[in-house]
Amino acid sequence: MGLLFETSPVEWLTMAIILFTSVWYYFKSEYSFWKKKGVRFISPVIPFGNIKDMILLRKATGEMLKVLYDEFPEEPFVGTYELTKPMLIIRDPELIKRVTVKDFSYFQDRGVPVNEELEPLGSHLLNLTGKKWRTLRSKLTPTFTSGKIKMMFHLMIECAEQLKDYLEKPAQNGEILEMKEAVAKYSTNVIGLCAFGLQFNAINESDSEFRRIGRRVFETSVIAAELRMLQSAYPSAMKIFPMKIVPDEVNKHVIRTVKEVMEYREKNNVSRNDFMQLLIELKNKGRVHDDEPVKSEDKLDRTSHKETETNVDFTETLLASQAFIFFLAGFETSSTTLSFCLHELALNPEVQERLREEIDSTLEKYEGKITYDAIHSMSYLDKVVDETLRKYPPLPSLFRAVTKPYVIPGTSVRLHVGMKVMIPVCGLHYDPQYFPEPEIFNPENFSDDSRARRPHNAYLPFGDGPRNCIGMRFGLLQAKLGLCVLLSNFKFSVCDKTQLPIKLDPKIMVMASESGIWLRINKRDM
Repeated sequence: MGLLFETSPVEWLTMAIILFTSVWYYFKSEYSFWKKKGVRFISPVIPFGNIKDMILLRKATGEMLKVLYDEFPEEPFVGTYELTKPMLIIRDPELIKRVTVKDFSYFQDRGVPVNEELEPLGSHLLNLTGKKWRTLRSKLTPTFTSGKIKMMFHLMIECAEQLKDYLEKPAQNGEILEMKEAVAKYSTNVIGLCAFGLQFNAINESDSEFRRIGRRVFETSVIAAELRMLQSAYPSAMKIFPMKIVPDEVNKHVIRTVKEVMEYREKNNVSRNDFMQLLIELKNKGRVHDDEPVKSEDKLDRTSHKETETNVDFTETLLASQAFIFFLAGFETSSTTLSFCLHELALNPEVQERLREEIDSTLEKYEGKITYDAIHSMSYLDKVVDETLRKYPPLPSLFRAVTKPYVIPGTSVRLHVGMKVMIPVCGLHYDPQYFPEPEIFNPENFSDDSRARRPHNAYLPFGDGPRNCIGMRFGLLQAKLGLCVLLSNFKFSVCDKTQLPIKLDPKIMVMASESGIWLRINKRDM
């Protein structure tokens, strides 16, 4: 202690200068990566890199990525830094196609750090890597064919009718409702019946167990949000800060529920047309019967999967993980899309009325019944949902990790193993060269002529290639059915509590309103 007190002010100043200089040189060295490679880059801010506003929770992920995307509009790719880690933003749709499809073997993983021992439910398709991911993806793909989803449609109808009954009284009184929560209850019930074969009763019971689970997983504190960003940039930080994304009680409840359902069905020889039955088939037979011929664009994917498959032990925990991600992705993305769509329809009553007219005229052809085929025949419904997903993509960005050294075609830029590549979905979706007047809700962005004028990979609400969203068709059907039932019975309009413009929640990675979707609901004029 004496030495500390004997240190002179000059010595303290010298040590401070040495420390400051060392830190400055460290960051200067780290932030010289893209300059050395000859890649145009966005100037980083010590120590945040290019994600300062995200770290400080000033901007939501989608808003921040749009800013980065717009920085160099003429460049096919741009260098950025996630704290001190170099990350390449891909802007060019043709290069995006290479990363996600053509050269997928170089970018097989998402780069999402996960500790399966710490997170029992973390071993799902979104997180898995390498051969284990390939094998499981190949085994699970047949569970989401049109035929399998069609068999679950009657379960979705049951849940949609429950939502209609739930909204009848407030609609008669012209009440103001927070619609994100209302449709989240519907989505939770759909997942309950279709994934777990259980009645979650989220609509009729305000304290439904699985609705509480959904809230718990997506409720994020400021500290938790900061730690997730730290772990994303530095996976080794998980050892220092072993923060669980999924609470222990959620892990235990989901695993126990899946185990009990499987044991009950096998013991009592019960079989149902739902996702849980397909998981039981996978557990017992090691595969799921594929009732749909392989499409041409999927042939290479299926073939490459078979060539690199590895043995996977389909434990109850592994199967529970797949049911869990099905639950999270299904209820969150569908309810978010549905609530944002209602928000836009309330702001654009002419679009709402045109869609209602299409629903009415279509149902007349199907004897007044909402059927699987009826929904798939509504072209304007497709446009409205697609435009909603353009303005509010569930995931505002797609990440890929370099799994073997890659040289960007036509350049000398070499990407090393482990580096992250990011596709800014929000930036693409709001680029006026692909979507004129992108802030305006315009379903005609998805007319045949409009689609033909832009690159396919300028629109990526569900990703692309082998790592795209495996449950895309299920989620779309769930959202479209909800819209059909709601617009057949109710009208939605803005109110004093409607937030304009919507402020996005900076604490979570998915696209979500910070204060909810408040709308007035009325019975429609018949």
